[in-house]
Amino acid sequence: MRLIKSAAVALGLALVALPAAAAIKAMTLEELMGITTDVVHGKILEKTTFRLDWPFAGAVYTKLSVEGESLRTLQPVKTDVVFLGSHDARDAFSVSEAPTLQDARVGNEAVIFYFRDPDMPGAFTNRVFGLDCVYRVEQAFGAPVVVGKGEGFAFAENVKLDDVRTAVRATHQKLAAQAKPGK
Repeated sequence: MRLIKSAAVALGLALVALPAAAAIKAMTLEELMGITTDVVHGKILEKTTFRLDWPFAGAVYTKLSVEGESLRTLQPVKTDVVFLGSHDARDAFSVSEAPTLQDARVGNEAVIFYFRDPDMPGAFTNRVFGLDCVYRVEQAFGAPVVVGKGEGFAFAENVKLDDVRTAVRATHQKLAAQAKPGK
């Protein structure tokens, strides 16, 4: 009996010691822009949640209504984006990879990467992948700054919004040139 308990404890410790596989993939700005449809710099005007039994029963999504400017095309944007998960305790549905509550507050200025998901049912087709797609913008030393999220994210460190705008536009043009036939 003592041998069985010791084996169980050893097995438990071995499982705890194994490295955990993270669900968030580290992506550079170019990689993130390669899989998203647009990048908007704007203000979060509204935030609501809704249930949608996709991709599994009982899933809860958060919808952010955003208005601003496309950093890819420099055109005005007014759209809704959604992500899996909710910050509302009444929904009882949180997802660790969802954008943070602090980043997704109504009234926030943010840089948001999203893609049009043709597989998502309903009217909400502009999806945010998760934590790596909503970057809060704060004022620092009199200039707007995109708050970085650490190593492995498109913006690892805090970056001036003007520098983000330039980097996104240059990356967009680079990706467009690579997509042209004959390149």
